[in-house]
Amino acid sequence: MRANILVVLLVLLLGVGASLLLIPRSGELALQKFRDRDYESARAAYEERYAAGDRSAETVMPLTRLTLTQGDVDRAIELTEAFVAAPTLNGPSAVEARELLDRLYQDAQRPGDRLENLKALADLRHSAEAYRDLAYAAGFRDRMDLKAEALARYCALKPDDVDAQQELAALLAARGDHAGAVDWLMRADDRATGHIEANSRELLMSLLIDLDREEEAFGRARRWLGENPTVADMIGLASQLAAAARPDLALRLIEPQVIGRRPVLALELTYIDLLTATGRKEEARGRLSALSDPVDDSQFGRLLGLEMNAGMPGPALAAAKARDLRLVPDWVLAGLAEKALRDGDRPFLDRIEHDLGAEILADQPVLAANIALGRGDREAAARWAMRGLAGNMPALSDRLAAIRVLDRAGRRVEAAAAFDRLGFAGLSTGELPGDQLEEVAALFVDLDRAPAGLAWFTARRQAAPSPAADQGWARLAAKAGNPSAVVEWLAAHPDLPVALLRDIAGSAAERGPQGAPLALAAAERAFARDPTPRSRLALANALIAGRRPAEALPLLQPLLAGGGADVDASYITALDGAGRSAELTRYLSAKLAAGGLSDEEERNIAFLLIDHKSYRAALPLLRRQAEREEAGRKGGGREGGAWLSAYADAAAKAGALGELADLLQARSAAGPLGDAEESLYRDTLARLGRKTDLRRYLLARAGDGRLPVDRRRELASALLALDDKAGAEQVLQRLAADQGPQSDDFGQLAYLWGPRPPAAGLDWLEARAKAAGTPAEQAAWYDRLAELGGASRVSAKLGQGGPPAEAPLKAPYIEALAAAGKGRELAEAVRDALPGETAPERLRRYARLAEQTGQRKAAAQAWTALLARKPADGDALRQLGMLAYDENRLPDAERLLRGYVARGPDDYEAYYFLGEALTALKRPTAATPFYRTALAQLRALRGRADSTVQTEANLLNRLGKVDDAVTLFEALRKRRPTDRQLKADYASMLIENGRLPEARRVLALP
Repeated sequence: MRANILVVLLVLLLGVGASLLLIPRSGELALQKFRDRDYESARAAYEERYAAGDRSAETVMPLTRLTLTQGDVDRAIELTEAFVAAPTLNGPSAVEARELLDRLYQDAQRPGDRLENLKALADLRHSAEAYRDLAYAAGFRDRMDLKAEALARYCALKPDDVDAQQELAALLAARGDHAGAVDWLMRADDRATGHIEANSRELLMSLLIDLDREEEAFGRARRWLGENPTVADMIGLASQLAAAARPDLALRLIEPQVIGRRPVLALELTYIDLLTATGRKEEARGRLSALSDPVDDSQFGRLLGLEMNAGMPGPALAAAKARDLRLVPDWVLAGLAEKALRDGDRPFLDRIEHDLGAEILADQPVLAANIALGRGDREAAARWAMRGLAGNMPALSDRLAAIRVLDRAGRRVEAAAAFDRLGFAGLSTGELPGDQLEEVAALFVDLDRAPAGLAWFTARRQAAPSPAADQGWARLAAKAGNPSAVVEWLAAHPDLPVALLRDIAGSAAERGPQGAPLALAAAERAFARDPTPRSRLALANALIAGRRPAEALPLLQPLLAGGGADVDASYITALDGAGRSAELTRYLSAKLAAGGLSDEEERNIAFLLIDHKSYRAALPLLRRQAEREEAGRKGGGREGGAWLSAYADAAAKAGALGELADLLQARSAAGPLGDAEESLYRDTLARLGRKTDLRRYLLARAGDGRLPVDRRRELASALLALDDKAGAEQVLQRLAADQGPQSDDFGQLAYLWGPRPPAAGLDWLEARAKAAGTPAEQAAWYDRLAELGGASRVSAKLGQGGPPAEAPLKAPYIEALAAAGKGRELAEAVRDALPGETAPERLRRYARLAEQTGQRKAAAQAWTALLARKPADGDALRQLGMLAYDENRLPDAERLLRGYVARGPDDYEAYYFLGEALTALKRPTAATPFYRTALAQLRALRGRADSTVQTEANLLNRLGKVDDAVTLFEALRKRRPTDRQLKADYASMLIENGRLPEARRVLALP
């Protein structure tokens, strides 16, 4: 019996043990859940194992895939990075993990991390493909060091890939490893049996020469040339050597193929080019002269270039005249133009301009500028000079010439600015020719930079003394320095150019009494050596500056007959300085009485009187000239001329504005004034305080329908400036009637009316709408009428017998109903308009207006129409989704709101109510992500209201954070202790979560 019991017990123990073996372990349970697609439970199980320290591939890999399935890429990267960092990881598992990490980095757009992983992966694989991928990625990230390393390993594994070897060599050369680049290029060339790419050949030639390995370069070139070279091969290799800065080697390469053989034109031209480049120009000229066969168009430009480089501009110019200039390269044509300019060959210059345009001289802007001046085109000359100064013109002579061109072209401001940018501080000790120093001094004076020029030439005299520096200093010291020092310098230099003496005298005379002694000393020496009218005038001006005007008069009187404006000005100044007013008056009167004066001479007399402030005396002459000018005009609008402007200025200074106003009033009565005259008339009336006359003129002028619209607008603004609001409204109404309700004129009119236009304004608007010629024009006017407080008028007019039949009138009718708050009529109008409306924005507007007036059904219809035309419209999806939720159409709410949130909006309410719809549909798990998004967006808001806080509490409740929700509700209760709805919502939440005692407390129930 005892034995049987033992047997039974043994069987039971064995059965229990076997059953224990059948119970799945945690890893098997996790794997089973994974296979059953219970991802959340499976992830939780694997996360538990991972947290317990299990870092094996059986745990990490499934956990990584689960995190990817749930969209958590960052967690997947974190797991994989930790896995591959394990020191014990190697073999296929390491490769598989690195490959997975590569895909994860690509998905997460982390190219930097991916690059480092590719490096590790390439080292694991040690395959050519892996290093090629690494090189590509390193180049994309601009990691050229890593790219070079990867390419080197690739080329070591793939020695037949000649293209990769050339790419590696170019990279090494760019990084400064010339020896390494040469090594790889030579390997590639050997592997390709001399057939590497042309740019690789050129690079190899250049590197070998830079490394002082010229013979190797030459040997390679001869090898590439072969036994029976073609002309193309010879030219190509020679060009490569020349491009590597060794034309001598190129010449050595092809010379045996040229000497003693019948010339082939292309090869002959290449040979001549190399002769010139190596300094053998005499031979080059000989071979050029020996060319006898005609040269076709394709080679003609090259031939001319060779002639120019060889110093044969004459034959080149002669050849160019006989051919089409479009065959000539730009740089050659620039040289030919310079040659023609030196020779005075105006026809050839004109032909350049006619056939090709001045742009051909783009690389020779100073030459182009001087050509333009020679042709009388000052604007073109200034443009060329500015282009040259803005570009790269290293020669100081070119820059000075460009500045002088600007000055001669009347562009003094631009010339002075360019001169200032030259920066002479660094040139005070440099080697400068005398003619350049003279030009520098002249520019300092002419461009009003004398003080700076004086300082520069003072330093120049000390650092690099020369006669030119002394003379430049004297010019500038006379203008801005110590005149006494220049007097001493003159005494020490008895033999000076007359032009220099006259310039010194003129500059010193401009300084008045301070410079008078110097002016007199220089002018007396100039007059003694050269008693010409110019020297006589210089001496007279020196005497005037020295306050000896009476002595100047005898010198000036012989010059009066034909001396010009400068002589007249000096004579008048001398008469005035000598106190001979009667003689001055007689002189000017005699000139006027003599008649026969040109317009310019009469103008000079008038302006001389003005310059001497004899305004009253000048007025009759100026008015007479202004009236003659007016009488001489024929037809069209008038423009105030020079005489009228001069008369106006003199009248103002003489206190005779009334006379000026009378003159202009008479002109305005005869016909419309020109722009300048009108401006002058208005300004004169304003200065005289005659506002009534000014208003009357402005209104009359604005009524002229021939005036441009912008002028009439300006008149309205002028009336406003005079506080004549009624007049301005009158002008603007005329403009708006012509320009329409969307014009700026109507906008200005509406601004004058303000937010509540007067009844007269509304009447005017209604009248414009009724008078409009088309329904579309009527609609535009009715829109503005409704906007400005006339909504009831619009709805009454357009709503007679129901909504208007014309499509353009439906929108203003609906807008007017909305402004008047007539919801029922608006709903009817919206429903009437929807079938024929196709514009999405108009449908959106209808929906918004229906919502604003509480017409939810009409709004839903409008949103539905919009969605039919734009199935992805976010507003329509949202609003229809919210309406569906309110109406408990939960499937529709889910469909619409899902479509909306797929756009990723920052709209916590949409995510919240989508979650609510899914919860109501008994799908709380699907709702959770939307609750989370809603909570994150809500918490990102600033300045949240109580309603927002309550929504946050509801979200926390939905996410199972009931205690946090209770905390928020309690805070709201303290702020709103009497809010019954808040208490009800709070209690409802507590009851939902089975917290009945707390709910009783909130509701104050026993």
